[in-house]
Amino acid sequence: MTGRRQNSIGDRVLMALVFLFLYAPIIILIVFSFNAGTSSSVWKGFSLKWYESLLSNRLIMNSVYTTLMVSLLSTIVAAIAGTFAAIGLYAMSRRRRAIVNSVNNIPMMNADIVTGVSLCLLFVVFFNGWGAFAGWVNSWQSAVVLPERLTMGFGTLLIAHICFNIPYVILSVGPKLRQMDRNLIDAAQDLGCTWMQAFWRVVIPEIKPGIVSGALTAFTMSVDDFIISYFTAGTSASTLAMTIYGMTKKRVSPEINAISTLLFVTVLVLLAIINLRDSHAARREHHAAATAASGAPMKHHRRPNKVLRRVAAGVMACVLTALLVVTGRSVQSERVVNVCSWGEYIDEELITQFEEETGIRVNYQTAESNEALYSLIKMGGADFDVIVPSDYMIARLIQEDMLVELGYSHIPNFDLIDDTYKNLSYDPENKYTVPYAWGTLGIIYNTTMVDEPITHWAQLFDTKYANNVIMMDSYRDTLGLVLKMQGYSMNERSEEALGEARDVLIKQKQDGIVKAYQLDETKDKMIAGEAALAVVYSGDALYAMEGSEDLAYVVPMEGSNIWLDGMCIPKESKNPEAAMVFIDYMCRPDIARMNMDYIWYSTPIQAVIDGMSEEEAAHEVLNPPQDVVERCEFFRDVGEDVYLYEEIWSEVRLAR
Repeated sequence: MTGRRQNSIGDRVLMALVFLFLYAPIIILIVFSFNAGTSSSVWKGFSLKWYESLLSNRLIMNSVYTTLMVSLLSTIVAAIAGTFAAIGLYAMSRRRRAIVNSVNNIPMMNADIVTGVSLCLLFVVFFNGWGAFAGWVNSWQSAVVLPERLTMGFGTLLIAHICFNIPYVILSVGPKLRQMDRNLIDAAQDLGCTWMQAFWRVVIPEIKPGIVSGALTAFTMSVDDFIISYFTAGTSASTLAMTIYGMTKKRVSPEINAISTLLFVTVLVLLAIINLRDSHAARREHHAAATAASGAPMKHHRRPNKVLRRVAAGVMACVLTALLVVTGRSVQSERVVNVCSWGEYIDEELITQFEEETGIRVNYQTAESNEALYSLIKMGGADFDVIVPSDYMIARLIQEDMLVELGYSHIPNFDLIDDTYKNLSYDPENKYTVPYAWGTLGIIYNTTMVDEPITHWAQLFDTKYANNVIMMDSYRDTLGLVLKMQGYSMNERSEEALGEARDVLIKQKQDGIVKAYQLDETKDKMIAGEAALAVVYSGDALYAMEGSEDLAYVVPMEGSNIWLDGMCIPKESKNPEAAMVFIDYMCRPDIARMNMDYIWYSTPIQAVIDGMSEEEAAHEVLNPPQDVVERCEFFRDVGEDVYLYEEIWSEVRLAR
């Protein structure tokens, strides 16, 4: 008896630990969604401001809208199509059914990246062929003019989600069909039912649990998906997962905690409703069985076909409403500009103001890296009008003839840009870019946790800072700073020099100096005092220094990376005129000033620079002195040697 009690206590303790491990991060997220400060680790008091801010965050709310629309519509279509497909499989012979089921399982077992890339290529090929077909049709008739150019967007995103959801519905409905007695249909027909009546009155009620389970699975998979959505969404659609992931390029705003909390609460409410419904249904069945056993007359329930017709009518109404909403949004504005930048890299209020001033609607999307942006454009999976790549990627896009030469007569505010930021190495004749923002790479450190001035990259590798250094999870930046420390250029391409940098980084790990390789999380870690030193961009440093007076930032004496992001127009742009209006707007001094205050990075607009306060002008992080700038260099495109960088970086990350 005692042993059983001990085992029971042990099981309960183990279960409690498991649930604590699973739900502690969610609890922390919920708590900090009510934090008055911007940190995810330092409590600044209770506040609802992030929930209020969430409702006005255009990017997030548009993403939520797209996510819910795609999830609901794809779930409805997949549930219907998957159910009828499962019934078709049920009617096959066992051998043929086994073969088809094996094929059906492939999409679920296949890597999402393969499915995403293959669907993207399929859409690109189809759209290219459609252009030729539409041109041919329009050449010999004018009664119906077909659009000659189709692009990926909400439609392709919806089709992709339907495609990968259908197998899950088939998998859920199939077992219920196999459990069903085939004689029930024959019995129903013997009693006078037509085949269709038997279908609605016998088959559907028997497999309804499988349909519901498949629909819930499809909805969950659709809401959760990122990879397939990323490759098929195009420029005019962005799901919540894509938006959050893209925002990590700079920083994740606290609104993410709020939206995650709301999603979690919504799921809990839905689960509670489903459980109550199931409990009620179980009690009703138990009561019916008891009534039948006692011989008492049973109440007649509503005929199943009537219920199903009403459900079907409701579903159809929802589908039509959703389509009307989607269609309304698509035709709401005739002029649209598709913008792709980094997360938290433009003040959303400025987008709203631009739309009000010009009547041009902005589809704003984010990318997580320059390389990902390049891949999207290269493979034809994006149709952006304005992009904001970094210097070395601009050079690559120019070299591969992927950018439009800008007509600066349509961008008069270009003249307001300081000449310092024009005709740089990546665009020597300044034909393709309009400078947007710039900054440096350096070291942020806690003045209370170091006992010496921080002036050199080598101090990141000092064993006295064991488990107190956060390195950047970026191969160009991290390998570049080691190269600079060793006297090489940050654009060094020799295998010998890169090998030396690899060895230095591996030794740093083996000596236990590295606390973590991170990007976005670094700011909050430094604010919370969880590390002594970290590698960050200047804008992130300003953000962290605003949250803690103990932090300082320095560009090491050996030099570093100075980067500049520029606004460009890809050659595939459908709206270059609207794109130039948007670029000109972002160069307006009042707009540039508001945007600089929001993103924490320096502006190239001369009027804004001249209008800075003495404190801002003297701020060495926002406006580094000339000697700091002179010892920094731009990243350059390393061509095919990027694969060498990636290989060496993998060796560093995997080292023990």
